Amino acid sequence: MTTRKFRTVVLGNFDGIHRGHQQLIHLGRQIADQNDEELAVFTFYPQIHQVLDPAFCYLLSEQQKLERFGNLRVDVVETVPFDETIATLSPEEFVKTILAEKLRARHIVVGFNYSFGHKGAGNPQLLQELAEKYQIAVTVMEPYQLDGELVCSTAIRQALRDGNVEQANHLLGYTYSIEGPVVHGNQIGRTIGFPTANIQPQEGILLPGNGVYAALTTVDGKVYPGILNIGLRPTIERSTGVNIEVNLFGFDDDIYGKTIRTELHYFLRSEKKFENLDALKAQLQQDKEQTAKLFEEAGISLN
Repeated sequence: MTTRKFRTVVLGNFDGIHRGHQQLIHLGRQIADQNDEELAVFTFYPQIHQVLDPAFCYLLSEQQKLERFGNLRVDVVETVPFDETIATLSPEEFVKTILAEKLRARHIVVGFNYSFGHKGAGNPQLLQELAEKYQIAVTVMEPYQLDGELVCSTAIRQALRDGNVEQANHLLGYTYSIEGPVVHGNQIGRTIGFPTANIQPQEGILLPGNGVYAALTTVDGKVYPGILNIGLRPTIERSTGVNIEVNLFGFDDDIYGKTIRTELHYFLRSEKKFENLDALKAQLQQDKEQTAKLFEEAGISLN
């Protein structure tokens, strides 16, 4: 238990904890260390986006966010629901009751476009003015760009929906993944020499666009290369709804019920309907060879 009285607090939604968020947290960590303060993150779950749109999907689960915050050396994560109590606070009430009293903030770190208070009436300039009354310093980080593009969750979402996982991963600063338990499928893949693990994804997490991807999957701490399919499996008439299935190279163990995490590294092709299972098998063999080549060129060992 820390004995430090005051905190440096980083504010934001942190949806995806992308490179911009990481830079914001690094800045907070530097300030906290300089002043011997705790580094805290204050965020919302559910976010206002989910409150306004029940179909909203996150880039990370809450557990994954906590893991990444820990890796970024955040001492405390304060997560509250965006509800009517929070939504109706005026900007000054937010600074007084949340930042000064609840969080014991001495320093605040925010992005250039941070908004707060009733109907988002507060901006970073107002935050600096209000915080001064409570002896709280405010640091505002400038827009974070890569290759001339603003790094933001909106751009990452669009890249994922388009199947452009390479671009999404570039903006995130890590490889996007799908995580969930392995469930029973129709076992058609096994009949053509490509057995698959069918993943039940976490509810409310964004799925990339339908297609076939080169992936790395962690099972019991060991990583296996493979090909991941997201889609309707149009060649298989019995398919219903969106399926997520991964063929792991050199792996054929029974893992039903186990939770696995599959990282999407490269988009291989769009999903298509084949004339028959033999044609599908031939394409899957090409997908496997292309995947092996991509990982070899990237210096990723397949052993």
